[in-house]
Amino acid sequence: MNVLRLSLLISVVAFTAVGQRNSPEQRPVAPPSCPVTRPPAVPFTPPGEHKMGPDDNSFWLGTEKLWRALPKSGEVWGWGPNAPGHEHDLTAKIFWGSVDFDYHKREDYSLKVTGRRLDGDAPPLVVDKVTNALFLPHAAMLTGVIVPAPGCWEITGDFKGQKLSFVVWLYPVRQVNQ
Repeated sequence: MNVLRLSLLISVVAFTAVGQRNSPEQRPVAPPSCPVTRPPAVPFTPPGEHKMGPDDNSFWLGTEKLWRALPKSGEVWGWGPNAPGHEHDLTAKIFWGSVDFDYHKREDYSLKVTGRRLDGDAPPLVVDKVTNALFLPHAAMLTGVIVPAPGCWEITGDFKGQKLSFVVWLYPVRQVNQ
């Protein structure tokens, strides 16, 4: 299994478990006003990665210079305010691939990730440092993000001048007393 597919599976399982722990409700779908990223008309497969077909739940987005895997149903994350003392807990981890990424080279950790809320005002997205995810022989760039408010967000990665954006819907989850 390749690195990004395994990473996506781990992320989906982890965030599904967090969402289920914090909320007994089903994961909602994004409203029509939030254009979550869907599969492109022409499928893309990164070099060395598994070609995703009609029976797969995910698709590849991007070019060989910068890509990531997304669910076909649209990226939807549960969101809740961080409790006191947990202000730096991540909302999500995002895996990015590139043929130009070499985890041995310090300069290859130059990925810049930004985000903006599309459906209202919000403080800026907070991005953790770039690290790597290794499933040799593959490697991916990995960033953690703290999204300050629920809603419709566009997240953009910029690696060596190559930009890739996707739209995610964050829905509020009911918090459990801690």
